[in-house]
Amino acid sequence: MYKEMQVLVGEALEAVVPALLTADLATLEQRVQHVGRVILGGLIERVAAGQAQGLPRPARCPACHGPLKRRERARPLVGLVGDYTLHRPYYWCAACKRGTAALDAALGLGPGEVSPGLARVVAGLDRRSAAERGQCPWAAVEATFTPAVDLVQEALGATLSDETVRRLAERIGATAEAQTQAAITRAKRGQPVWTEDAVERAEDTPILAVEVDGVLVHQEAGWHEMKVVTLAPLGPELHTDPDTGRTHLAWGEASDGVGAEEAEDCWWRVYVEAVRRGLGTPAVRTVVVLADGARWIWERARAFLGLPGVEVVEIADIYHAYSYLWAVGNALHGAGSLRAAAWVEPLKDQLYQHGATPVLTALAALRPTTAEAVQAIDDARTYFTRNAAHMDDPRFVARQLPIGSGAVESSCKCLVEARLTQAGMRWGIPGSQAIARLRALHRSGRWAAFWQTHPDQYRPPEDAASPTPPVPAVSRRHRGALCPRHVAMCRRACRRPARRATSQTHARSTSTAPAPLRLGELCCGAPLYQQIIDIDVSSDVR
Repeated sequence: MYKEMQVLVGEALEAVVPALLTADLATLEQRVQHVGRVILGGLIERVAAGQAQGLPRPARCPACHGPLKRRERARPLVGLVGDYTLHRPYYWCAACKRGTAALDAALGLGPGEVSPGLARVVAGLDRRSAAERGQCPWAAVEATFTPAVDLVQEALGATLSDETVRRLAERIGATAEAQTQAAITRAKRGQPVWTEDAVERAEDTPILAVEVDGVLVHQEAGWHEMKVVTLAPLGPELHTDPDTGRTHLAWGEASDGVGAEEAEDCWWRVYVEAVRRGLGTPAVRTVVVLADGARWIWERARAFLGLPGVEVVEIADIYHAYSYLWAVGNALHGAGSLRAAAWVEPLKDQLYQHGATPVLTALAALRPTTAEAVQAIDDARTYFTRNAAHMDDPRFVARQLPIGSGAVESSCKCLVEARLTQAGMRWGIPGSQAIARLRALHRSGRWAAFWQTHPDQYRPPEDAASPTPPVPAVSRRHRGALCPRHVAMCRRACRRPARRATSQTHARSTSTAPAPLRLGELCCGAPLYQQIIDIDVSSDVR
């Protein structure tokens, strides 16, 4: 092998050295990079061939124990340091039609045409935040996977297609989602959810904040909601808001979860993430839930997070409440008018100082003269009445708890919207879930730990269903049963026939799970999905 490498290095250098002597530095670096990929790719080919010769031949098929036939099969790969082709024996079973390559297993190769090292780089490029993209020269490129392709080509000299990057990123993301679904399955069975070393406890505070929200993503079947959860320890440090002057316990290191699922399944995701952040251990004695007024949140929060010995504090986002006051003020006195502001601002202070009671009193005293004002007042009264217990802001402020859900709203924008709702994007459910899960993994600071599980080697079982429950389309005849918030979202799906969806176009814990809930799936007070729709299951076309 040494003589072969000497010949390879000599031939590669002989072909470029004359040109290098007269090149500028930029050209010199590019050509040396190319030569390096040729030489290192050849080295990997020869080392892999030597490993293949030392591997024993399998006696029987590992699946059905039938006899195996041997054939030579080449496998080309685009790698981190070069392009190379692995020449190795491939064993095929005629009985069960399955094959295996011992060298692939020895080298830790998963499916696809990209090496493990390059796979980690490519998947990592796709999870960059919008701010990080703004710091690189590809910020002007709006296409989703093209920046990763260009950056790999420029930095490493490796040539990949957009489709290769898409398949790779979605496959790695699907592996991450499968790990979450496995944790949810353990929780539902009452088994330990995480290993002891996977649980992330905050040693200096017993308070865990949990914020939940949703954001719409354009799927092939229409606009559907992805639900986002952000968790972090609160305190013991304090933070003072520079705009309002309010002081509350500071947020610690946050983690995120995201799922294109319905309410019950979302709360299982929230639960396993909370367990990972210490719920069910002595480290967490108080859980603070912050959210807007969506009923699917408040109907389940205490059931999933209120473990024995754990106090659950439920806080409605004050800024969401402000939006209802402004809707009433604008309807009564004109949008953006001084009279509207004069009506709203004192009530904002009353809400902050005394809770929902004075606001409800003020709403009851109104005598609207227009249909718009009648509707705005009715919506506000319903909201404040339903969420009055979650608006005891004087008590929350006295305990220095935050009263705004800005953290999860930021996650919705940076985690989901910045990547999945760019112009012209339309996703399949598995594709959007995979990419969002990758981004959540990185934002949660678990990227390195995730790659220690070798996700690039994961091959889903041939008969395995998608780990993410499909989001059904809504038929026109059931549209009237939906709450108004979802009618517009579902309208487009009702206007065209169903079709197969594609992806975006071009450790042990001491905690156990809570008992499964028996609630129906609710959103804004109206039953959804299984109770009132026709189901159209979509899947990715590969």
